[in-house]
Amino acid sequence: MKALEEFLAEKREITIHTVASYARQYLREQWQVVFQEQEEKLLQMYATAGEPTYGYYGRVLFRPLHEQLKQEGFICEPDFPGDFRTTSIEYWGPPEERERCLWCVVRNEQGTVLGTIVTQFFHDHTQLRIPHPPGVFVLEETENQAILEALSHASTRLRGLTHEEAHKAVATRPAQPAWEYSVEVGLADYLDSQHIEISEGLLDSALAVWGRNGWELTTVVPHQGRLIAFFKRPAKDRM
Repeated sequence: MKALEEFLAEKREITIHTVASYARQYLREQWQVVFQEQEEKLLQMYATAGEPTYGYYGRVLFRPLHEQLKQEGFICEPDFPGDFRTTSIEYWGPPEERERCLWCVVRNEQGTVLGTIVTQFFHDHTQLRIPHPPGVFVLEETENQAILEALSHASTRLRGLTHEEAHKAVATRPAQPAWEYSVEVGLADYLDSQHIEISEGLLDSALAVWGRNGWELTTVVPHQGRLIAFFKRPAKDRM
């Protein structure tokens, strides 16, 4: 792919989104290449060291991009994509597809803050595997507490990885039982406090609609005066 210098030369305006766009393209092209080139060493490391192997993989993958950013005058604090100890968080996903977000604040050569680049690093805690290409997105927030608050919203993190990429990334995995899920936020509306005797019939009727379509009620959670019902059923493409 093009070097960052050439990529920037083609742009009329250089913003944090320009930088993130290049980072996203670089990582999507290189994540598998680097893994394949380092696979023998990664497997040896994982057999003896386990999880820290992902740190080594990340350093090999991210270092060339950081060097290009540095050469073009961008200042990343800390070094791109961020520090695993101080500017990263890992809260989301099952063990097979765990998501860690790392971030760094980016300044231009004049020291002006451009924004924050967040990199999503997906990895498997049950075996050595990178299930998705890294995601990259931009935040306006530049203070750690504000960044953590923004990352706590799933809608923010969804900017980094498209559904098409996620499905493609898992397509090569062995067939396993899979589920799809859905949510009903209006279940409390079927409870009639004035005529409690009819509530049972109303709830039966509401749940029967889900049942007819193959959904199984898994749990009900009260939230801010409402009842949120969670349903699941076997994923249609696996039936």
